[in-house]
Amino acid sequence: MELLTAILFVACYACFGPTWLALKACVFCFLIVGLIFMDAETGLLPHEFTYSGIALGLVFAWFAPTDSSGTALLAGAIGLRGILQGAQLSLLDSMAAAVLGAGFFYLAWALYYLVRKRHGMGFGDIALIAMVGAFLGLKLTVLVVFLAPILATLFVFVTLLVSHNAGREPRLAHGQFTDADAQKFLSREVPFGVFLGTSSLVALFVGKQIWSWYLGLVR
Repeated sequence: MELLTAILFVACYACFGPTWLALKACVFCFLIVGLIFMDAETGLLPHEFTYSGIALGLVFAWFAPTDSSGTALLAGAIGLRGILQGAQLSLLDSMAAAVLGAGFFYLAWALYYLVRKRHGMGFGDIALIAMVGAFLGLKLTVLVVFLAPILATLFVFVTLLVSHNAGREPRLAHGQFTDADAQKFLSREVPFGVFLGTSSLVALFVGKQIWSWYLGLVR
């Protein structure tokens, strides 16, 4: 974990230089790496880290503004363009990202609970996406919201495939996905915070490039 954190610190400096943004990115990486390993090993995302991370993200939003174009676009749509600028817009962007990210996953948790009568994710995951939003802002948080479930689904599918092959039940390899397999697939528990954290690191370093690539496809 220490080696990975050190590598990410170097990457932060290489990407952002000797700036407040680099310090903000280093703090974010430190928190995310710790939370990834804690969730992988214990299944827990302590509020002491996520809640303090939310506060730190909002503070850094004032001193180290990131891309707030998403919030600026929304503000313009409701007639508030130009009222908030600079640090104020950056802080609003972080707050909006934290609230919308947490709200989206809370809604997903509620719908899953209504349908399946069980918890699909923990509230630690909801607090984690709020922390991510506070640090990364709205535009990159949207990327994390879509990327994390994709990575988690791929992980579960690959793990299920490997377990079937190891158990000499190669039905999946031949495309024979039974009802029992589907039930096992849907009921499998995964440390979702690992995928939220991994997606957040991807968004931090290459999120802008991914957005540029995606917008180039839809234009």
